[in-house]
Amino acid sequence: MIKQLRIDDRLIHGEVVVLWLSHTSADTVIVADDQHATNPMLTMTLNLAKPKGVTMHVLTLEDTVKYVNDTTHDVEKIFIVCANAQNALKLVQGCESIQEVNIGAMRSSNGKKQVTLKVYVDQKDVEDLQEIEKLNRTIYQQTKPDQKRVSLKEIAAKL
Repeated sequence: MIKQLRIDDRLIHGEVVVLWLSHTSADTVIVADDQHATNPMLTMTLNLAKPKGVTMHVLTLEDTVKYVNDTTHDVEKIFIVCANAQNALKLVQGCESIQEVNIGAMRSSNGKKQVTLKVYVDQKDVEDLQEIEKLNRTIYQQTKPDQKRVSLKEIAAKL
């Protein structure tokens, strides 16, 4: 069962490990990132932040889709984190069981505009997020579980 798909370019860090994993009661974390999955050194660094008692997989996007769609994993409470809107779109397109996308953090880079405290987007990001919404998925920005959700409509209006 998918507990959450979170876009967070920091991938595994304190906010995810401490707040979101306990909030969602996830027992399995999937870091869906082609670069990290194919680089043993990057994978190792992610494993350093993994909390005890939680299984973590660092998988390519393609392997994440296969894992999630494999019914033998239906008993797991899965938390998926990916780095950007483009990757989230690929995951949602491949996994019917992903029903919500939480935008956690997307850092500033050239050409991106700040729309919330931790989220910077460009037009391509918004288009990808709108594509996810067209697939009847709920999209929102929420940094911490106890904070208010900000809708995609509110985010897009700031561009």
